[in-house]
Amino acid sequence: MSCLGVLFAVPEETVEHLRSLPMAERPAFISEELEEEYFEEYPERTCELDKSWDAIHRSLTDGTLCFDCGDYPLGGVILGGELLYFDGEEFDDYIITAKPPLMASELVKQLESLTEKQFKRGYDRIDSTYPDERSKEDMEYSFEYLQDAVPLFRFAADHGLWVLFTADQ
Repeated sequence: MSCLGVLFAVPEETVEHLRSLPMAERPAFISEELEEEYFEEYPERTCELDKSWDAIHRSLTDGTLCFDCGDYPLGGVILGGELLYFDGEEFDDYIITAKPPLMASELVKQLESLTEKQFKRGYDRIDSTYPDERSKEDMEYSFEYLQDAVPLFRFAADHGLWVLFTADQ
């Protein structure tokens, strides 16, 4: 599942709009409307994770790629929260999760105190289903992208915004 991931800090209305769309239309809304608007007009509300999201998630959970696994709140940084798109069957070409503002507040506190040494311990637990080669460089790359995400979580927490995670397949 090594695809490109992005975090967005969005108002509740955006999450409500996503919920109101038929499941099949949700990825198009993200890629055709939200991405275009947010990358151009709200750079402080976007954070590209590249392919690092997979290793970040596994490092902060139990080493596997699963939804809502790992200890709260860090287990929810990527795939935690409300699942808005992905069922592993018909709708498996995209992932969308939404974290409410309270969760964003709890996450930023944990992320700000997370050390590279702690992250590495989690990275070392990544299981054999990880699609990339595990290495010191991959661990550092993933931790760096996670550090880049902290300001977005802080912005969301400070402004009462939801955090969307999206990844295309």
